[in-house]
Amino acid sequence: MTFADKLRAWMPLHENGVSRAAHFVGTYLFIFSLCVPLAWVALPGGLGLTAAHALVAAVVLYALTLEWTAGLLMVPLLVPTLLAALAVASLPAGVAAGVALGVMVARFALVVGAHVVFEKKTHGLSLGGPLLFFIEPVYLLTLVLFGMGFKRELHARATSVGSAATRVAV
Repeated sequence: MTFADKLRAWMPLHENGVSRAAHFVGTYLFIFSLCVPLAWVALPGGLGLTAAHALVAAVVLYALTLEWTAGLLMVPLLVPTLLAALAVASLPAGVAAGVALGVMVARFALVVGAHVVFEKKTHGLSLGGPLLFFIEPVYLLTLVLFGMGFKRELHARATSVGSAATRVAV
């Protein structure tokens, strides 16, 4: 399934601006929550890198493979997200774990609440599974690029009715 196919399925379920904003923020909250405990796992090599660094690198690489421009636009907010997680991870373990858990709970409440209240619909994990939690800004930033007149070919593929994915789903 191409990114245009994924975007075509995603767009009708994320039409409200408030819901889109909640999803955008929710992704970074999700990554933050995972990076806190991952910051306690040092990677070999003595460079001071942790599993949190590896996670953020993997998210960046995956985002770039989906849509390189939106993937690049997603990166600037990943840096402060990682730095904040590393700072929280340096707190006493119980406090850090509590912050990470609290942020994760708030994230799910925010995103699910936005779907229920503003979209009046939900999709569960049907649009990409848990990976979607990591890269939703790529979808949202792609819509911004569409609105600015960029990525016209991708926009045409994502909004076409006669695509292979649409024919299979019918």
